[in-house]
Amino acid sequence: MTDISKVAIYGLGNMGFPLAKRIAARFPVQVFDLNEEMLARAKSELGAETIASPEALSQTRIVVLCLPSPKASLAVLRQIAPHLPKDAVVVETSTVNPEDIFACRDALAPHGLRVIDASLMAGVSQMEAGTASLLIGGESDAISACQPVLDAIADKQTVFGPLGTGAAAKVINNAVAHAVMVVVAEAGSMATATGVSIDKLIGLLSDPQMGLHRPLTYRFAKRVVEGDYAGGMPLDAARKDSRLALDLAQTEGVPLFAIQAAHSVYEMASRAGYAREDYAAIAKLWDDWHVPAVPK
Repeated sequence: MTDISKVAIYGLGNMGFPLAKRIAARFPVQVFDLNEEMLARAKSELGAETIASPEALSQTRIVVLCLPSPKASLAVLRQIAPHLPKDAVVVETSTVNPEDIFACRDALAPHGLRVIDASLMAGVSQMEAGTASLLIGGESDAISACQPVLDAIADKQTVFGPLGTGAAAKVINNAVAHAVMVVVAEAGSMATATGVSIDKLIGLLSDPQMGLHRPLTYRFAKRVVEGDYAGGMPLDAARKDSRLALDLAQTEGVPLFAIQAAHSVYEMASRAGYAREDYAAIAKLWDDWHVPAVPK
């Protein structure tokens, strides 16, 4: 395991400062931010050393990035890479795509340095409370080298696989959350238009056997993953229910976007010959498009 005498942290924004605070509770820290007030605060509250120049990192083996954009991360790495010790590991905690992680890897590789992605799943309050999660991707020995720093950031950690998979998992998770938010907003509007109790609708949709949970915990986790589409609710029955929702929305004058788009998938799946199979068979469309929902 790499000897960690100090940790450098780039980025002291809304998430970066509480992240730095957690690391500083276990390690001496060096910090950099364009905001002079945040640097002064880190010095006062965390006992942090301000990074005056890249040369200050000559003995620093772990660098943590919490920056606002992939461009900013890459600019920092290009400046500091020539000055880091050869066994240093960079921990990218920002929300980025795998291709951004690969660009960091490529910038570090000529200097014999490595990067891992450790995407933060947290709001500021969760980071401050110590209940954040890390979604990690990278080489196992690189992860091991900075494990104590990862442990300082968050107790809950999931290693998804090779470099870039942690970043991809966060982007996918956020995409689902944001798409579901549109669906929920549409559902709430239909409920209001038809006099359905919002509180009771929330109870219905949050029931583990109902709307929000069942497609993931049963239909995807069981039927799609196992390729079992026999029996169950036929896809054509689901298509009929989807049509009823569109009719209801039209009657009540409720605009639909996500639910309307989802209905198109059921129409395509029915025409593709999956009408009599369980409605999880919509996943077969992605197989037909040669981008399977689950690797076979």
